[in-house]
Amino acid sequence: MDKNILIDHYLDLCGLVCPVNFVKCCLTLEQLSFNEVLKVDLDIGEAETSVIDGLQDKGYKVKILKRSPKKVTLLISSE
Repeated sequence: MDKNILIDHYLDLCGLVCPVNFVKCCLTLEQLSFNEVLKVDLDIGEAETSVIDGLQDKGYKVKILKRSPKKVTLLISSE
């Protein structure tokens, strides 16, 4: 993914508990076309780890766009 990525869909999942955030990401990604990109904001910690690991296991490319002390922003696309 490069800096000129077009974001096709956005989810703010801050404050949600696991595995709800992972499930919401999966449901949204199932609706996107092959070259579309999902941007997701998540809480740091268990939510971040479960979403990144789970989506990579499912074959998605996950890139950390931005990280702050409380949240992380991910870009997710099909590989």
